[in-house]
Order: sequence, then C-alpha cells, then structure tokens
Amino acid sequence: YPDKTCYPVASQNLKDFHNLVDVYLDAVFHPRITPDFFMQEGWHYELENTEDELKIKGVVYNEMKGVYSSPDSLLAEVAQQSLFPDTTYGLDSGGNPVHIPELTYEQFKAFHESFYHPSNARIFFYGDDPVEQRFELLEEYLKEYEQIDPGSQIAEQAPLEMPVRVEKPYAVSEDDESPKPMFCVNWLLSSPTNAETVFAMELLDHILLGTPASPLRKTLIESGLGEDITGGGLETHMLQMAYSIGLKGVESEDLEEAEQLIFRTLEQLANEGIAREDIDGALNTFEFDLRENNSGGFPRGLSLMLKALNAWNYGADPLELIAFEKPLQAIKSVALQPGFFESLLRRHFIENTHRSTVVLNPDTQVAQQNEQEEKERLAAVKAQLNAEQLEQVIENTLRLLEMQVAPDAPDALATIPLLHRDDLERNIRRIERNEKSMQGAVVLTHDLFTNGILYLDIGLDLHGLAQEDIPYAALLGSVLLEMGTKKEDYVALSQRIATKTGGIYGAPLLSALKDSEQSVARFFLRSKCMVPQTDELLNILSEVLTQPDFKDKERFRQIVLEHKSELETAIIPRGHSAVMTRLKARQHEAHWISEQLGGVESLFFVRRLVEAIEQDWPSVCARMERICQTLVDRNNLILNLTIDADSQPAVMASVDRFLETLPSGSSVRPAPWKPAKFPKNEALTAPTQVNYVGCAANLFDIGYELHGSALVITRYLQTAWLWEKIRVQGGAYGGMCSFDQRSGAFAFASYRDPNLEQSLETYAATGNFLKNLQLSEDELTRALIGEIGQMDAHQLPDAKGYSSCVRYLLGYTDEERQKLRDEVLATTQEHFNAFGDVLNNAFRDADVSVLCSPAKAKAAGLVTRTKLL
Repeated sequence: YPDKTCYPVASQNLKDFHNLVDVYLDAVFHPRITPDFFMQEGWHYELENTEDELKIKGVVYNEMKGVYSSPDSLLAEVAQQSLFPDTTYGLDSGGNPVHIPELTYEQFKAFHESFYHPSNARIFFYGDDPVEQRFELLEEYLKEYEQIDPGSQIAEQAPLEMPVRVEKPYAVSEDDESPKPMFCVNWLLSSPTNAETVFAMELLDHILLGTPASPLRKTLIESGLGEDITGGGLETHMLQMAYSIGLKGVESEDLEEAEQLIFRTLEQLANEGIAREDIDGALNTFEFDLRENNSGGFPRGLSLMLKALNAWNYGADPLELIAFEKPLQAIKSVALQPGFFESLLRRHFIENTHRSTVVLNPDTQVAQQNEQEEKERLAAVKAQLNAEQLEQVIENTLRLLEMQVAPDAPDALATIPLLHRDDLERNIRRIERNEKSMQGAVVLTHDLFTNGILYLDIGLDLHGLAQEDIPYAALLGSVLLEMGTKKEDYVALSQRIATKTGGIYGAPLLSALKDSEQSVARFFLRSKCMVPQTDELLNILSEVLTQPDFKDKERFRQIVLEHKSELETAIIPRGHSAVMTRLKARQHEAHWISEQLGGVESLFFVRRLVEAIEQDWPSVCARMERICQTLVDRNNLILNLTIDADSQPAVMASVDRFLETLPSGSSVRPAPWKPAKFPKNEALTAPTQVNYVGCAANLFDIGYELHGSALVITRYLQTAWLWEKIRVQGGAYGGMCSFDQRSGAFAFASYRDPNLEQSLETYAATGNFLKNLQLSEDELTRALIGEIGQMDAHQLPDAKGYSSCVRYLLGYTDEERQKLRDEVLATTQEHFNAFGDVLNNAFRDADVSVLCSPAKAKAAGLVTRTKLL
C-alpha cells in the first residue's frame, strides 16, 4: 500500500493468537532499530578488502530492483505518480533502487519515532475471543503513550488543469526481435470514504471490465491493437480513488489509435447507454460477493479490516464499507434508473481533465545501462572515500557479516511467548463425505452450512487426452466459458453467467498418486449459485460442455494472446515459481503436466499456437473440438457438491437431469504418457536485475520413506536456515523450499536474489546443517506449531468440500491424515539430524534451474540457456 503498512496476525488457537498479538505489538512499537538492522534490511555498502569493487546490498534494495525489472509493476508505479505529482502518492513507497542509498539510518529511525505511535495506529480485532482480554493486551503496550498529533494526514491532490503524458523505457532482451510498447490511461477520482460512491464505482468497473463481454474490455481486445489489457481498473486503497486501463503488445504506430479507442468507447457508452444485461449481471455478481463474503484462503477478518481501512484511515467511519446493507439497497434503488451509470462515466471519465497517459517503450539497452550506471555510481563513491572511510566501510561490512551468522541469544529467544505441545490439537479435522454413482459419474456430497449457496465442481479426466494434446488443456477454462456456444455468442453467455450464477471458472488439479508414477490430472469447472438457481447453473454447464463453439478464429486468437501475455507478465514477478515448476517437472508426471499447463513450457506452446492459428486454423479448431469431445464423458466425470442436507434432494434431482445431457464416451484410453526430460542444469534468461535460483532432487529415488517430520523440517528450513543464509546474509528478498509428500520432489528457490553461486552453495550445505543441528525444546515446539497451523488452516465451506474431493481422488484417507499428524507431533531432533543424511544423498546429483539475465548466466558458466523474454 502506498500510504500504510499493515501488520496482520491470525490464529484459530486463542492462546497462540494472544501470543502473536503480544509479539507484534512489541515489534511494531518497540523494534530493535539498530544501524546494523538498517544496513541488513535496507541498504549498505559492502566491501571486505580495499581492492574489491564497492557493492550495495540490502533486502529492500534487492526487492525493489526486482520490482523495477517487471514492466507491469513499473507501468503501475509510473501511472500512480503521474496522477499525484504533489502528494505522497507521487513517490514510490517501496523506494526507487536508484534513490534508496540516499536514505540514512537517522532518517529511518526518526520516521519510526514520528509515525509508529498509537495516535497514528488503527487496531482491528475480529473473532469470538473475549473482548476484555483484547483490551488487557493493548493496555500493556499503549498505557505509556500520550495522545499526539502524528502529522500524518495526507493532502488531497489538486486537480490537474490539463491531461499529462509520460513516456519511459522498459527493459527487453537485446536479441528480442519484435518488442512492443504498452500503455495505460489513468484518471483521478473521488475519495473512497463514502460507501455508496465506492459501490457505484465498483459496479461501473465491473460493467466496463469485469467479464470477457464487458464493453470496454471487449472493444479493446477485439480491436486487435494489442495483446492484453493493462491497468488494474479501479483502485480504492488511497485517499482518492484512481482508474487505469490500457493495452500491452501495441505497435508504436497504433498507440494513438488505441488511446483514442478508449475515449471513443466511453463516450459511446455514455451517449448510447449501457446494456441492461450488463447492469443486471454486475448487480448480481456484486451482491452475491458481498453476501457470500468469501475471502478464499485469506482470513475473513483481515479482509474486512482492509475494507475498513479504506474509510477509517482517512477519518471516516470504519464500518461504512463493512455494514453494506444500507448502501447496497441505496445503490440498487438508483442503479437501474436510466442514465445513472452513464452520468458517472461523464463526470469521472469524459469530463475529467485530471488524466494521464503513460507509455512504456521497449529498450534493448536500458538493462545494461542501468547496470553500468550503478557500477559508475559505486566507483565514484569509492573514489571519494579516503583511507579512513574505506576502513570504516570494511569494518561495517565485517561487523554485519559477524552479526548475521551469530545465533540469537537464548535469553532473548526465551522472552518470546510460546505454546506447548500439549496446547496443540492432536486430532485431524474430518469432513463428512457421501459418495454415490449416478449415470456412470461419481457424485460426492458434503452436508455443510453454506448460507443457501450451492458449490458445484465438475472434474474432467485429462488422462483421456493423448500426450500431444495436454498443453491445450491450459486453455480449457477460457475457451469453454469465453467463446460462446452453438446457442449463444460469448457476450450473451457471459451476461447469463453473471446474471444467473455466482460465477464459474476453470482450474486444474494435478497431483502425484502415492507410491506410483501415475498422477491425478483433472480439469475442474468450479461454480456456485443460490440454490433456487441450480437449474440455471446446470443448464449453462451442460451447454458449455456439450455445445461449445470454436469456429470464431479471431476470438480464439484473442484468448490465446491474453493467455500468452499473462504467462509473460508473471515471469519476473514470480520467477521463483517458474524455476520450481521447471525443476519439479523432471521429478514426476504430475509436475511435468504442471509445467505443460502453466510453466515455461506452456509459454513456448502458446507462442507456437499463435503462429499455428494463422497458418492452419482448421486443424487447430478441429483439435480443440476433439479434445472437448474426448473429455466430456460422464463415465469419467466426478461431480462435487457442497450444500446443506435439506437442500440436497432438489439439487440431486437437477444433477440427475444434467447428467442425462452428457454423452457416455468410449472406454478406450490413449497410450500412457511419457514425460520428456528438461535440461538438468538450465538458465532461463530474461532482462532482470535480480536472480531466482533453484535446485531440486527426488527423495523417494534414494529410498526415503515419508515421515511426518519431513513437513516440520521443511518448514523449519524456510523460517530458519534459508531465512538466515539467503535473506539475512545473502540479501535476497526471500528463500524457500518445498517437499511434495506424494512425488518425493524436494526443491529450493530464492526470490529477488543478488547472488547465484552463493545460493546454490547454501542449498548444498543444507544437509550438513541439519546433521549438526542442536535444537532446544522451544525451537522444536515452534517448528511444530508452524506445521500444525498449516494443517489446520481455516477453510470456508467451499474449500472444505473441495479439499474432501481432492482427498477422494488421491485415495488419501483420514487414517493416513491422522498418522501423518501423529508423526508431525512426535518429531524430535533426531529426525532433523537424520534428514540431513537424506538431503546429502539426494542432492549429490541435483538439478539446477536459474532465472537470470544472460550476462549472469554466462558468468555462472550455465551452458544451457533458454530465453524467456
């Protein structure tokens, strides 16, 4: 957030929750802000010998170098700054890496003393914990303070008299043959503190961009002027809301036309009116989301807190945006009145001169220039230092390195409140599931209270596909839901989904099977509706599954280009994910499919597919039709329903009618898949200022048998060893590892890492670290608490029902779950030490994958280089 920092904690264990609140209050109001802490987390000059090159290190410094390596992040930042030239929003709250070294320790410390005061804090609790205990916790920390004026009020940005235009370069590879600009148009809007105003703008945003058929999105995509949408639409987390929309992948000569298309479309909608179907769909979706209050895996209370801050932080009522019933009814009463949304378009967009256009132009030299300029700045700094100052830099560097490797003092660790093993729940949480066969399909039901909502998941078995067809499955969700059917075009279909359901989306389920080289590979259509809408939902699902229409070449091409853009956009911000997916693909069939559907290999596939559409569209269309016909087979189908028992009879009757509409396919299956092996040691190259360094091996291949202690150890390595070595000592923003308990794949990765070889050395040393580790009982208990917390993560009804379905498909019984939990709770130091031998044996011949710049790959001696961007 550009104007606040949130420190959230959540737990389902009351004692643990109170401990966390205690620790966070202490950390926020009484942090140990030392010069060394500032150097480690912020920035510092690094020099171990006078003849060495001067370097800059620091966690935040490297984090922001990663942010500025992402064109989409850069576009968003420049867009915000262009709208707020005179306020705090006109500065990068994370810090521009060029200017971060201008920040001093004294400024940092003074900032905390000025603004980290209870008078400047907003404290929010959510849950059924005793209110008086909340105040007792707060009193302990707040009683020493007096009320002050922190001077943190943000001034409103004065209106711009004329629109502005900003152009900046963004880095592309030197050998990129056809780099293209991206742009966005941005407007400054009103304050988000009035619920009716916010709701109206959120509805308008959904109307304009919320679905594939939304008029502004549709016009931009169908224009063919760009490959995908840029800009995030409506932004409400600031004193004044903002709106941003544009295109990426635009030819330079088409930039003006694309910009004017946005203005013409908005004016046309204001003059000719917005379709009633679009308004109805937006209202239904918006109200459904408000009433469902489904925050997914994010704690619901924290979601409400962030909503409250949109008003509370700016002096308005924190409940204004949470207690939604009154403003919702007020908006519903005017939303269908003629001209309501059209008037919003005129006021906030067409007649609003506080507007900017931001263009990012591709530049093959800017990455190299940035690197060279940094070297020159550091050389100039070093040249200005006298002998005494150089010795001070060396002394600071060595002192910091010494501090970073020193363990925390036992008496300091003892001050952190901690649960005991006896405080942890020993039994798993069970979810009751009923299974039956209906017309050849497996139907699972879960009797859970859902507040009148039916959650329905339909799983298609990807094992029905031939190996060469697997990459196409990445497009299934889009082509089934966004191309239309033989009965209606995609605009009418999108409007129908928005009006009659709570939403439908596609997602793959890919997992190894226990003790097997085979996998579970399903494509799910996940959907929801109010129970009275069940037949409407099932009619839509039947239509998209049995009567898809792939004939529209241009629409299919647009979908493929959007998918390609999404994959390319994610590469640098999620480089660690690309590296880990690529590495694991060598370990098991399930991971290989993940790489085909969402990894680097998927990106290469869609790039080839764009060409194939132009060269041989009939073959592409025929293949998609064949794939869907193969997958839609009720004999290989699973339906997963989550709904209370009283509603089930009527729902099941509708399901029975739905299954009658589906074909019963052939029992003949294609030949087993034979996953191809990717390069063992590989550099994935892109124009990035930081690295993402990965390494992987398979523990089952050396005979390791799963024990629950492995989950505890993996989590401990992330929070202790990798935190210290990769982040604290190495200066990366993060380090992580993962262990797949079904495939045996164990992988390391770093995030926004200034190092490469050093991180690989850390991974290789992990086994010896564990072999020699001596843990106190408190440290061991802390590791157990983290893993049990993950096992017991709060789930809403739809997540519970889906988790149960996944366990059914995996054959993962409650008895096996309880055994694993028992092993987690029985973990000892001996398990840690023994696991060190396991890692040493497995990683003697590990696979390496690194996402970095071509220059870094060459310097590291990585011969196999695969260009991504």
